Amino acid sequence: MIEILFLLTAAGIFAAIMLGPAARSETWRAMVAPLASIIGSGFLVSAPLLGHEFGGLAIGGIALLCAMSWAIGGAVRYNIAYVEPMLESGQPPRHVAILERLSTFVLFFAYVISVAYYLALLGAFVIKLVAPGADPVAAKGIATALLALIGWLGWSGGLKRVIAMESTVVVFKLAIIGGFLAALAAFNIEGVLDGRSVLPPAPRGDLASLPVLLGMLIMVQGFETSRFIGEEFGRQLRVRTMRYAQLAATAIYLVFFALLGPLMNGAMSGKGETAIMDAAAIVAPLLPIGLTLGAIASQFSAAVADAIGGAGLAHDATRRLNGHQVYPLFVFVSALVLWETDIYGVIVLASRAFAVYYMLQCLVAAVATARNGHAKTAIAARLALALLCAAVAIFGVPAE
Repeated sequence: MIEILFLLTAAGIFAAIMLGPAARSETWRAMVAPLASIIGSGFLVSAPLLGHEFGGLAIGGIALLCAMSWAIGGAVRYNIAYVEPMLESGQPPRHVAILERLSTFVLFFAYVISVAYYLALLGAFVIKLVAPGADPVAAKGIATALLALIGWLGWSGGLKRVIAMESTVVVFKLAIIGGFLAALAAFNIEGVLDGRSVLPPAPRGDLASLPVLLGMLIMVQGFETSRFIGEEFGRQLRVRTMRYAQLAATAIYLVFFALLGPLMNGAMSGKGETAIMDAAAIVAPLLPIGLTLGAIASQFSAAVADAIGGAGLAHDATRRLNGHQVYPLFVFVSALVLWETDIYGVIVLASRAFAVYYMLQCLVAAVATARNGHAKTAIAARLALALLCAAVAIFGVPAE
């Protein structure tokens, strides 16, 4: 029964988006990029990581991460509305120009790391599906082969064909998540009717858990992509749809953790980044397969998107490097990150890289706020956010 509900819900969501007016809506198209990034891989790794650290308080951990990302997103939205016109004027304030240029270089390396993160997870999910007892090195081998494929596609100009599939992949992922949430709701209802407890496990964690939480910022990252689709969408639309994307992602995460109570012990006791798959099997045998297929598709899609974003940033920053030069360099550095760290190390490394980028964006927003004569409280709030992001970069630790 639950498997049928999962399939029907997923198929219904996929059909409603792809065949309905949403697929043709400019608002939806502008919202897809940030939404897909925010609820990408973090959706699958968040439960075991936060469950291990906080137990029944895991929902509070994800709520804090979402609140942090919403506040930082406010600074990015301010930069879309007020800083972009300064930059396009050709004579931006010197401090703004310096911070923005530094942000570009930092974001390039953040994308390099995030591509390693996405493909490391993809490799782990593939191994979980086809060879559960395989050596973890095999997962890195799969990720490396895909990195080489991305490098070759970028070098040869074939990435355009991959990007053409991106929208369909994003909708497929959202449909899988919607089906999974429906299955979890049904499982909880069955548990209540059967007299089973559906409550989460006991709370755990202390002040030492805070640096681990900071190291998980990457799980709710992705909203900044609204800054880089300006060629297709106007500023007001990008500001509005970033808000929609963050609110929708927050709702999905909170509903997910609220429904995960009876499975949280399974997610906490599982090993590795694919522990949620073992927990999902308790609900229905089909769920791990569906989640794995959705994860594989979304991870490769996200990796390609970040590779393109990183290559574009390198080209814009240098005005010299082209695709033939950027992509091989990009994937080489990503491969080094992949092989020199484990998945938990990559997660915290990516969190630190994006935290530095967000810190710079908050500083840009603070400088622009002061220049525009806006409220001093807004300046202070953005400076405080910059310090918070600096704390993530300095104190975030892997959740091993």
